[in-house]
Amino acid sequence: MFVHWQTRCCCIIYFQELMPVVYLAKPIYSYIYRIMRRLILSLICLCVYFSGTAQTFLGLNGDVNSVTQIRDNPAFAVHEDRAQINFLTVGAEIGSNAIFFKRGIYNSFFTGKATMDKDYYRSYDKHSKTMWGNMEVIGPGASVLVKKRYFVAVTTGMRYLMNADNLDDNVYRLMGVNATRDTNLVDSYKVKNFAITSQIYSELNLTYAGFLYQSEDHTLVAGATLKVLNGIGAAGLGIDNATFKTYNNDGVAHNVTGTANIAMTPYANKWAISSNPYSALRNPANNMSLGADFGLVYYMNPNETLFRRKGYISRLAISITDIGSNSYTASSVSGKYAVNNKNIDFKHIQNDNNVSFGTRIFNDYLVDTTATPTGSSKKVKFGLPTALHINGDFKIEEHFWVNGNVLINLRKVNANELSNHYISTLTVTPRYVWGKFAVSVPFSFNMQKQGYLGVILFAGPVYVGSGSLFQMTVSNSINNLNLFVGSSLRIKAKRQKERDAMMM
Repeated sequence: MFVHWQTRCCCIIYFQELMPVVYLAKPIYSYIYRIMRRLILSLICLCVYFSGTAQTFLGLNGDVNSVTQIRDNPAFAVHEDRAQINFLTVGAEIGSNAIFFKRGIYNSFFTGKATMDKDYYRSYDKHSKTMWGNMEVIGPGASVLVKKRYFVAVTTGMRYLMNADNLDDNVYRLMGVNATRDTNLVDSYKVKNFAITSQIYSELNLTYAGFLYQSEDHTLVAGATLKVLNGIGAAGLGIDNATFKTYNNDGVAHNVTGTANIAMTPYANKWAISSNPYSALRNPANNMSLGADFGLVYYMNPNETLFRRKGYISRLAISITDIGSNSYTASSVSGKYAVNNKNIDFKHIQNDNNVSFGTRIFNDYLVDTTATPTGSSKKVKFGLPTALHINGDFKIEEHFWVNGNVLINLRKVNANELSNHYISTLTVTPRYVWGKFAVSVPFSFNMQKQGYLGVILFAGPVYVGSGSLFQMTVSNSINNLNLFVGSSLRIKAKRQKERDAMMM
């Protein structure tokens, strides 16, 4: 296995044994394999390039950078400044329970080669395999106080999301040159509710937030966001149920039977199997859709003085984000397909790098009844990563705070209704603040039983960090890479005069 550089930070990794490939039909196998091979590397390279988690910006949970938190809770548009401006924030994350990188993988950025068992190795855990990736560009955007009571925010962004779920471990172990199944056995394999989904879209978010209740010691605010979405491109495959057999590792899936749901936009092959998913901008689908976010935040700030004290002692927040879906124009190959008792030479397709999308894959294989179309669609929908956020921020002493954040995925994997989703994660983030400088140390634990420890640094309007920095630099079993970098600006309110604040 080798890594060959194409550009200074993008390359093609031939991880044949690591792709969530399903042996259902020749066209499906070859296309999905090529997608995964390129998309995974794109995420890794962009992490390195941007030095910048797109899933949630860990550690940015104080009132200083609340404009960056509007994406997680629209009620964070309420603040004590005249305005807050986000110039640009870039983040990327890739994670999996199927593959582990060793620290030696970083050498491949200079040598151009990555070797199995030396630079990376596969997971032999018996659970089904999952893979996810997020890239996000947020900004520019701003949150502004209107008439000293109402807050309006306008934020923009572009997001790329990828998920692969429910790949059976036995099927996963068949893949690649180092398959671990006993070659003397005849085995039956099942694929159930497998889905791989990727989409890229831009968004314009219009947020309104205001006070529901306000007193000297307690404040309750609410916010809502209307998301105007521009779907740029999408590609997905869902397999509800499929079975096949293998004989003595002959590279053939025998007696394949099952159904598949293929959904993609026109020209999806030009970005889904390229080394840069943002090349979808060259042939965008330009499909408009709407989404929504809703949130509440409660602040507690006991005060026994005659002056109004800014900030808060504790804060509790809850929100539901990314409600809705993107509707895309479907390509001609989108629809339902069935395979009935076919033999598929999957190893031959896997090793054939000359197979081209749209010619041999669909023209030669679909039309000769390897896979039989059972339905088609002019539109395809891809669900947004709907999630529940619960956040608490607590002041321990003058400069020391502790933040707790729970991100709960509300999207179920469904092979027939494709959608993207986050990985449910609990994060605890202590932070120390002095003046315009701060440092946060987030610890995260997700539903894949993976734990990470990171560092975020703040210096005035600039912040940079990673939620998995210690694993990336210390551990020799790296299964999550995430980094982000950004800059935002506060325009503070005018200082309140003493005679205006005193109670006479």
